[in-house]
Amino acid sequence: MRRKMLSIIAMLILFSVLAACTTPTQAPAPTQAPAAVQPTQPPAAGGCKDSDRVPISWSTIAGFYTDAMTSIIKDFESKNCVKVTIVGIDNAQLYDKQIIEAVGKTGAYDVYNIETAEKAGFAENGYILPMDDYIKANADKVQYDDIAPILADVTTKYKGKTWGLPYYTYTQGQFYRADLFEDATEMAAFKTKFGYDLKPPTTWDQMKDVAQFFTRKKGEMLKGKPLDKDFYGIGLMAGRFQEIQDELSGMILSKGTDWLKDDGTIAVKDDGNLWALKFYVEKLLPYAPPAALTVTYDGVMNQMQDCQIAMTANFFLDQWPNAANTEKKCPGAKMAIGVGIEKTTYIGAFLMGVSSSSKHPKEAMDFVAYMGGKEAQTKFASLGGSTTRISVLKDPQFNTPESRTKTAQFAFLLQVFDNMKTKKSNLFYSPYGAKLYNAMGPIYHTAAAKEKTPEQALQTLYDEFVKICGGPKCAVNK
Repeated sequence: MRRKMLSIIAMLILFSVLAACTTPTQAPAPTQAPAAVQPTQPPAAGGCKDSDRVPISWSTIAGFYTDAMTSIIKDFESKNCVKVTIVGIDNAQLYDKQIIEAVGKTGAYDVYNIETAEKAGFAENGYILPMDDYIKANADKVQYDDIAPILADVTTKYKGKTWGLPYYTYTQGQFYRADLFEDATEMAAFKTKFGYDLKPPTTWDQMKDVAQFFTRKKGEMLKGKPLDKDFYGIGLMAGRFQEIQDELSGMILSKGTDWLKDDGTIAVKDDGNLWALKFYVEKLLPYAPPAALTVTYDGVMNQMQDCQIAMTANFFLDQWPNAANTEKKCPGAKMAIGVGIEKTTYIGAFLMGVSSSSKHPKEAMDFVAYMGGKEAQTKFASLGGSTTRISVLKDPQFNTPESRTKTAQFAFLLQVFDNMKTKKSNLFYSPYGAKLYNAMGPIYHTAAAKEKTPEQALQTLYDEFVKICGGPKCAVNK
């Protein structure tokens, strides 16, 4: 989940507009789906005139996430008398720009791109339409049960309704340099130092040992050769961004705790949360590059490709093509994938939700159903996108040696989804989720940067949660 601060001008605009949606204690009832949700009819023979096409717009992330979809949108237009306009927005500003239009009921966007933590707020405030009737009427086309169950739950469900379809998952696993773990010299040295065999870590204590072991200074030996620059055991996303929360997520959930308890009680400073932040700051961060305090996921991938790090912590599996590129840039590197430390990671996806202010909700739902459907998801996967569909993840064409550098993560996503099938964070079912999530990154960073102790940072986070939710409990509605 990728969010940065807005400019001062944008914040001034938001100050007055967002006040209407800051406290959803008396939020309007979610808008009902339009009656016209019958199966889509194919265009008449000969297609349709451009002047007859129904216009819809999709607000989404500028860059790869959208670029890879352009040809797929053309496929949709060839089968439907619709014209889709992509509104590409920098990810740091996407949420705020969409909220401005949603609060104003402008209808500027027919389809929103919504992150997992934002879904409940959009639904609670009536900004998006439930799609249950549409899905029921178009069951063969939508094939909702083909979406990974845990992913479908956390990204589309709220108060018993379905609020759109996911099209891209950034669920986490782990990347590591397999060549380092398989080197005989390194294996012998590790066994001598730690008393057990060197292997990709499966526990946090093992990760600490491995991170420490592979941290070397320029001139020291790695795989029997002197290093021409400092080398580090782990890459971390400890910058002042939201991704530090994603990185801590698996650590927190592995301790059987959460940011919110089932009844909404704020749990951010309990023993499990404190252990996670202290372990991250004291046991892992010392073995990461100094730039860890300024980077997010792209910075970690740059460090991997620059032959600076041995592994990531829990990390976004959609970045596998970038991780695999290390093999071209770093001599002798062999990249591999894991299912997450202690088999507990962050789960999430981009949801396509239909705006309740859309002038063409049925066509917008047709678009969402197509983009999240098997045909489009198969093509998306062939272009390097991380699909949300089980059938595509299992498709033999994406599990071959030839497809490895693009889609090797698919087999691991299946394992992660299975490992996480009963581990659902309450954060994703709170209408305050987006605001709580956005508060975490900068506050966690203060502990990473040693501006505050972990205890002080978590107290600050607790106080911020109380401020956002109006008390020691936040609404949670599954």
